[in-house]
Order: sequence, then structure tokens, then C-alpha cells
Amino acid sequence: MAQESGKIRYSVALASDLASRLKEQAATEGKSLSAFLAQIVEERYAEKKTLADYGREMEVLQSNSEKALQLQRAEYEKQVQNQRAERANIVQRVRAEHEKKIEKLIAEHDTEIQQIRADGEKQMRQLTADRSASIQQLENSLEELESATQRLDANLKESGERNRALMEQLRESEAAHQTVVIDLQHRVELIEKDKAGLEAALQVEKGHSLELKADKETLQKQVELLTVRLPAQGRFLVSDIRPEKDNR
Repeated sequence: MAQESGKIRYSVALASDLASRLKEQAATEGKSLSAFLAQIVEERYAEKKTLADYGREMEVLQSNSEKALQLQRAEYEKQVQNQRAERANIVQRVRAEHEKKIEKLIAEHDTEIQQIRADGEKQMRQLTADRSASIQQLENSLEELESATQRLDANLKESGERNRALMEQLRESEAAHQTVVIDLQHRVELIEKDKAGLEAALQVEKGHSLELKADKETLQKQVELLTVRLPAQGRFLVSDIRPEKDNR
């Protein structure tokens, strides 16, 4: 208990439901709960109301509070029902829109799948055609390759036989060439021998020619001396003398 400005403050313990109703009533009158309780106490003792009057007023207040609470509860339930109905409508609209979107997506997905399937079938047909064409081309190429291989085998066989013949001719030609070379070498040796003999004979002839030239010059000098010493008539006779040719 506290005293303030000629008033005494009391602490009052109330039930929770009574405290709630009193608080609502005080809020209705725009007062605090303590001021509202003080007003009730002052009115009780100022008017000298009996406990029965106070009880009736409390019953009236309680009845009003219950009615107000029922009205508030009814309003709250109405709001809740309205919110539930509105939420149900929103859920229904959202569900309908979602179902429409799902149906649209499913339709687009089905269309896309059909398009992909059609494209895949078209590609498969094209691949099959290309594969068939490639197989046919490979078969043709294989036939051409086999034909070319056969031709090459025949050419190789013919070339081998021709090479063997050429090798035989080459061996024969080499043998003939070796014979010719030996014959030519023999001939060269003979020519070399003949050349040596001819060169020796040429040297002898050169010696004879030099001797004849020396004899000629000696005779020419003797003739000149005789010509100088003899008279004119005899000189004429001497000038007609010619050395005999050497028939050697």
C-alpha cells in the first residue's frame, strides 16, 4: 500500500477473465484499468451502494462485456469466414491458373516432343538413306578396288616375267659385253705392240733421214766448192751433177 497526493494506492488481484473484461470496459471509456477500478470504488462508496447493487452492476458489466465479446467473436468469426472464403477463392483461382499453366506447359511439351520425334524420324530416315548410299558407294569402291587389284596383280605378274626376261637379257648382254671388252683389250694390246714397233721404226727412219740430210748438205758443199774452182764450162757441167737418191 502506498500514499500519493492524498490518495492511497492499493494492489488488487483479479481473475484473468474479469481483468480482461474490466480492461476492455476501461478501454471503451478511454481510461486505464487502475483509473477505471478507482472510479468504480468511488462510485460504490459515494453512492453508498450495497454489495448486491455492486454485484448487479458487475453482472450488468459482465453481461455487456459478454455481449460485446460475443459480438466481437461473431465479427471475428465472420472475418475469419470471409478470409477463409477469400483464401479459398484465391486458392481456387491460383489452382485454376496453375492448372491452366500446367495444361499449357503439357501441351507445349507434347508439341515439342512431337516436333523432336518428327525431327528425329526425319534425321533417322536421312541417316538411313546416307548410310545406304555410303554402303553402296563402299561396295562400288570395293568392286573397283578388287578389279584394280586384279589388274595390278596381272601387271605385277607380267612385270615380274618381263623383269626376269630383262635380267636374263642383261646377264647375256653383260657376258657379251665382257667378251667384247676382253676382245677389245686384246686388240688394244696388239695395237700397243704395233705402235711400239712403229715408233721404233719411225725412230730408225728419222735417223736415216737425218743421215741423208747430212749427206745432202755435205754433197751440196762439195758441189759448191767444185763450182767455185772449175772454169765456166766445167762449172756448168758440175752444176748438172745430182746426188743419187737413197733407195734404202
